[in-house]
Amino acid sequence: MHELTFTVYAESLGKILEQLYASPEAQASPQLAEQVRNARGFHQRLAAEFQGLLREQQMLREQISALTREPGEHVCAPAGQARFDKYQRLRETGVTAPEVYLTAKHDGLDELRALRQVFQLSLREAEEVATQAEALLQPA
Repeated sequence: MHELTFTVYAESLGKILEQLYASPEAQASPQLAEQVRNARGFHQRLAAEFQGLLREQQMLREQISALTREPGEHVCAPAGQARFDKYQRLRETGVTAPEVYLTAKHDGLDELRALRQVFQLSLREAEEVATQAEALLQPA
């Protein structure tokens, strides 16, 4: 859940920085514009590094799974895991959990299962993401 919370906060901060950069105040002040531009660059580098760490974490989980198996033991992919490959690729490109939820819903799949599979969330955590995603669909 921490990685989801960080992703949501990082996405929000990115949008705030974009709005701040486009604001008349920033456009009127070269010094403020430079500071916001630097903050945006730092934010983008940090977000890219975080995505890399998430990929690394997934690889480590797979390595741990391989190391803890008994000799000759085969691990079968959960039934239908391949159907979540699309959502895994979306996550790897920076798509947020609420957006993955909405995409899976649009595709007619089990949205909670997609979240749990792709983001390794508990059922409660997946339900929280679902609530956030559904709130995005509500008219303002």
